[in-house]
Amino acid sequence: MKERKVNETIPCRTRIITVARRLMAEKGIKQTTLADIAREAQISRGTLFYHYPSKNELIYAILEKHLSDLTDAIFANLPRRRDAVDLSVRLQSALTKLHQDEYGGRMNLYLLLEAIVENGELKERFAVKYQTWRELIAGQVARVLGISDQRQLSTLGSLLLAVIDGLTIQFLLAPRNVNFPDLAEQLAKMLTSIEKDVPDEPVATP
Repeated sequence: MKERKVNETIPCRTRIITVARRLMAEKGIKQTTLADIAREAQISRGTLFYHYPSKNELIYAILEKHLSDLTDAIFANLPRRRDAVDLSVRLQSALTKLHQDEYGGRMNLYLLLEAIVENGELKERFAVKYQTWRELIAGQVARVLGISDQRQLSTLGSLLLAVIDGLTIQFLLAPRNVNFPDLAEQLAKMLTSIEKDVPDEPVATP
């Protein structure tokens, strides 16, 4: 049977995450029930609970995959040298890829809303993941731009994360108004204008 073939060829956890993410992006997290997910994934509720004992665990698994996908989209396109033109092209590619996913932007906002307003446990987990993401971004900035000052790197990580979140909202509201080439060019100029750390010269003793 077709249903059995689908269930055999697609790993169950992968199918659950894919279906749940799509439904939650379409309907919202609160409005999506476990019964909806089980039905769309063509599994029993018992099978769903076997893999994810609670809706919170399922939401957190979606969060993990979501942030992992975002991280891959950004870091796969970052250059390995300090070059304004190359950096601009790579940033444009990364920003565009971040918004190609039909459900990614909405899912990001729904997850944030759920974490901030509705779900204290998810908020704590989200905060940990965001901190990890900021540190990863700071690490990449350090490698590409040659910056070692940890305070500066932490600030840049937060700023770049704010840019990504802000662009997500703008793109959802008015995608035609988001000009990725121009944004990438200005962002590259801003980043490459940052001076590398220069060791202090020793003070000559009289």
